Order: sequence, then C-alpha cells, then structure tokens
Amino acid sequence: MYKIILPVFLLIFIPAAVFSQAVYRAGTLPQLNVNFKISDNLKLNNKLESRQIFSEKEEEQATSKRFRYERSDLTMILTRKLSAANTIGGGYLIRLEDKQFVHRFIQQFSNVTKREYVRVAHRIVTDETFRRDSEVQLRLRYRLSLEKALNGINIDPKEFYAKLNNEYLGIYEAKSVDLEIRGLLALGYNATDNNKIELGFEYRVNEFNKPVQAQQYWMTIGWFIGI
Repeated sequence: MYKIILPVFLLIFIPAAVFSQAVYRAGTLPQLNVNFKISDNLKLNNKLESRQIFSEKEEEQATSKRFRYERSDLTMILTRKLSAANTIGGGYLIRLEDKQFVHRFIQQFSNVTKREYVRVAHRIVTDETFRRDSEVQLRLRYRLSLEKALNGINIDPKEFYAKLNNEYLGIYEAKSVDLEIRGLLALGYNATDNNKIELGFEYRVNEFNKPVQAQQYWMTIGWFIGI
C-alpha cells in the first residue's frame, strides 16, 4: 500500500510546492490529542493544536522568513458509537488568534471499517465559526483517511504505520463561497494501543474565489493518548 501512496504523494505535492509560490504559508502544526473513555459508547476527545509560521508570502509583497506564532486551538468533542463502524459527535472549539478569541461549534459523523490490509475512515463535519466584527462562517467538510501497517496486516504495538488523508472543505461567509483542499501523508508509531505518535507533511490550497490561490505547507507532529 505504501508503495502506492508515495508516488501519489510526490505527484500531488511536489508540483504544487515548486510552481505555486505566489501566496503561501509554511510552518509547523503540532497537536496533543487525548481521548477519555466515559462508557462503552461514549468518548470525550480533547485536542490542543497550535500553528507556527517560518516562511510566508502575501500577494504583491516580499517573502517573510521571520518566525511568527499564529494561533492555538482547544477542541472538545463528545462522540457516541452507533454501531461497530459508525459514530456521531458534537463539540466546541475555542481559538486564540491575534489576541482575540474565536468560537466554533462542531457536528460530525464518522464511519470506520477495517479491510484486509488497510483501515478506511470517512468523516463528515459541519461547523459554525463566530468571530468578533465578522459574519458567521459555515463549513461542510469531508475527509477520507487510510491507515496501513508497514509490518504485517494489523497495526500492532511497537510497529510503524502510514497514514494518508484527503479532505475537502466548502466554506460560506459573507455571501462568498470558497473551497479548501487538504492532503496529509504521515508516518506513525504505535507504541501501545493507547499511545501513538505521528510525523507528517500536510498541504492545503484555498481561496479559489480569488485570482491567486493560497498555498499552505505544514510539518505536522501529533501525540495521541487514550485514557
């Protein structure tokens, strides 16, 4: 599976990185993700994420190489298992950005199945974002996620795995419609069934409603803990 993922990754990301530098941001995207098991069917997911920018360029402006902290997010989502494969959830995000707080309400549905060689996850999310002096932003998101063990069929403790995400976001704000496309390729290490870490590269492109699209390049690191 990973022999297929790598060529796809190169075909998608390298041309974008080389030829689409008019407007971009590049930096790091670390996150801590903690899952609390409340009951057999209920879980509370808590995620702390921040973004740091090391290089950026706006339209008709010079490239900046100065380090800049952009924002921090704290997300809390309560999920309920409907069946072995399906889960629904709802939650809240609070963001600190430009010394102001941003609030977001989240609703989601997930479907996860285990095929013979790969774990396949579908996620559909709607959310509403509220900022001071701005209209409400509405988004509809769909994400396809694939996970493949790099040693054997199952992702066992003390083994590595590969992850590939592809996500599409429809965005509506102030009578304007936009689309954001995301792709992630990551290498994960499953230390135990409740403790894993992932290191990867994520590419995003949006502002299709403008003459020049905005590119984003993120080095990601995530620590996932189950309690």
